[in-house]
Order: sequence, then structure tokens, then C-alpha cells
Amino acid sequence: MKIGVLGALNIDFIIHGSAPMNLQDLRNWVGPSQVSFLTAGSIGYFSQNFSKPGCEIHLVSTIADDPFGKSIISSLKKAGISTKHVTVEPGTESGIGIYMLLFGAQKDPMTYRLPTHHAWPPHLTREPTDYLLDTDLIHCGGYLHFSDLWNEDIPNLFANARKKGSITSLDPQFPLIELKSAWVKVLKPTLANTDVLFVDESEALGVSGATTLEEATEILGQIGVSRVVIKLGDKGCLVLCDGMKLHQAAVKPTKFVDSIGAGDSFDVGFLYGMSKGYTPEKAAKIAVYAASRSIEGVGGTTAFPSRRELKTIE
Repeated sequence: MKIGVLGALNIDFIIHGSAPMNLQDLRNWVGPSQVSFLTAGSIGYFSQNFSKPGCEIHLVSTIADDPFGKSIISSLKKAGISTKHVTVEPGTESGIGIYMLLFGAQKDPMTYRLPTHHAWPPHLTREPTDYLLDTDLIHCGGYLHFSDLWNEDIPNLFANARKKGSITSLDPQFPLIELKSAWVKVLKPTLANTDVLFVDESEALGVSGATTLEEATEILGQIGVSRVVIKLGDKGCLVLCDGMKLHQAAVKPTKFVDSIGAGDSFDVGFLYGMSKGYTPEKAAKIAVYAASRSIEGVGGTTAFPSRRELKTIE
């Protein structure tokens, strides 16, 4: 299969270790930690994971011309992903997420540096558009993060993908600017041609404008997207499809390293199942399994299941 992917790339520094909980002791603490340096962002883990079952990734994104940008290119090529449509913006700095997992938590505290480059080309010209459309499925990640890119490009891309029979999916995440809910007002042009919408519980409330998950479920079930998938962490997920609501329980990991990128692994698992023509129930089972396996390794890609493992999910 060919998978089109559009979104942002950045670096994750993930620090695992144990530090004093007392602030005074922490100020004087020096000690070793496990430090990992991974290509991430709204589509970094997603792209690398979807390449593992043997899919051909058609990636369109933008990076900085700093050393971190060069590292991103190197890791993508190592994963077998073409970077011919990853644009380098001169004079810019990469985004960095720093997860300081020194105090017992598996995802926080986290601090970050925002990128100074665009998340993807601000105007999709014909060549990258055709590259994305030459696929069986197109996924956009992190759309709500980047208000400077809320133009007609993604709605038009999804409309054209639908015309040629490709699956379209969107994991919009959340705004980085102040935006009153319901966020659906920003997403509506793209949702008109979206087959799968992924949100977590807090994003479901923001997109719908609801105050409870139950209310959000009712609203999201009526927005016209054929499948709305609400990720609920250790409670599994809800799939809203054809007027029905399906709950899939989570799969308990054999060990818990961190939950960074588990949502991206979930998205890949669900879309992998959907692209195979599986029922929503089976796609959801693959998704929660992929998320559970992701939790067993550092970041969102080091423990993603193999193609052989994905095939064993019933």
C-alpha cells in the first residue's frame, strides 16, 4: 500500500531516570539518565510505524536547516522513507520536545521549543499534491496546531483524494493559539471529505464544544464523518460508525516504559486494519494492541509491532 502523510516533524528528547522529588535536593542533584533522541512531531512516529508493515510512505513536510533537521532526514531514510518532498527552510530552527521522565510519570513533565519553520509547505503546489494523491490513504496530523496553514489546501486535497477513491484520515490534535470551542468550525471544510477522525478525550470536548464525553459522543456522531475514533488511554477507545457506538477495551502492556507516541501508534493500527478491509471492531482491536506495544518501548516507534504481529490480532 501507498500511504500519503502530511504534517509536522520535530525531535523528541526523552530522558528516563530517577531524580530527587525534593526541590532543594533536586537543585544540587547530578546523576546519569537514559537519553533517547527520536524523530517525532505530529507525523514522525506515524510515518515510521506505517512503513514497518511494508507500506510505501509518501511524506510531505518541512524541516529546518539546522543539525536536528539533518538528523530527521537521516532517520527517515533509515526507515526507508523517501524525503524528496520534505522541504528545508533556510535560517530556521527545529521544534524540540523534551520529556523529563525523572519523577515516576510516563509522559510528563515536558517542555518544548516551537519550530520557526512551517509545519508543511504553506502552499501545496502540484508536484507534492500529486505525490500525496498517488496513494491509497492520506493522513494529516496536527492540523489544529498550525493556524498559519488553515487555508484551502487540506480541504481541497481531501476532496480530490475522495474523488479518486482514497481513504482520508485526520488527527487534528489541539490548537496552540487561544481558540474557543467548538473547534469543529475550523475543521468543517476538511471534515466534509474525511473518512476517519481521531481525537482523544479532551480533544473530543474541544472539537465538539461539549462539557462531557457522553455529550461529545452524540455531537461527533452527527458531524458527517463515517468513523470517529475517540482514544481513551487505559480505557481503550470508542468508535462511532454508521450510527453505532463501539467500545473496545485497552490491552494491558507487559511493561510500562512511557506513553509518548502511543496515540500515533493507535492511529496506525486502526488505519492498517481499515485499509485491509477489516470490520471497525477488528480495526479497533489492532489499534489498542499497537498502542499497548508502543508503551513497552521508548517513544512512539521503538516497540511498534511487526507486520507479523499485526496479522495475529483476531
